[in-house]
Amino acid sequence: MKTRQLTQMALMLALLIICSQLTIPLGPVPITLQTFAILMIGLVLPPKYAGLTTLIYLVIGLFGLPVFSGGTGGFGSFISPSFGFVIGFIPASFIISYLKQRLRPETNSKLIGITLIGTVILYIIGLSYMYIIFRNVLDIETGFTHVLQLGLIPFIPGDIFKALLAIFVYKRLKRIL
Repeated sequence: MKTRQLTQMALMLALLIICSQLTIPLGPVPITLQTFAILMIGLVLPPKYAGLTTLIYLVIGLFGLPVFSGGTGGFGSFISPSFGFVIGFIPASFIISYLKQRLRPETNSKLIGITLIGTVILYIIGLSYMYIIFRNVLDIETGFTHVLQLGLIPFIPGDIFKALLAIFVYKRLKRIL
């Protein structure tokens, strides 16, 4: 691993940690800029480094560093209904990066599609985990429709904006990367 790649990974990890701390509480899933950071990680880093960066984030958070949303961390995070989204960071960032490498040339429409695919991956993993935690850990009898109302519907406009913002920032940064 070259110094440049380590530096890019460290910067992207720092971006993710900072974006995790900027939260607006909204039910079991807070509004954060984490999605923006994950999209940036996938757009900026090669696939294995994108996945590794988000894995490092997950591991340091589970070992107690307060890097998760709202300054939380530790193994107790596993039972948070929103922790599935954190788990989803790893495959989402990897797949975004993988698709970006494979779909050349980089057009705006391809980048929009790639970031939306990454966001859908986050939703699938995050909402499934939320449903499991509600029903099996917290003993909350709820249907998947209710989970969608809590963890999907309120976030769609913001996540579309974050995808467009990530593409805009990436296109400006790629000249210096």
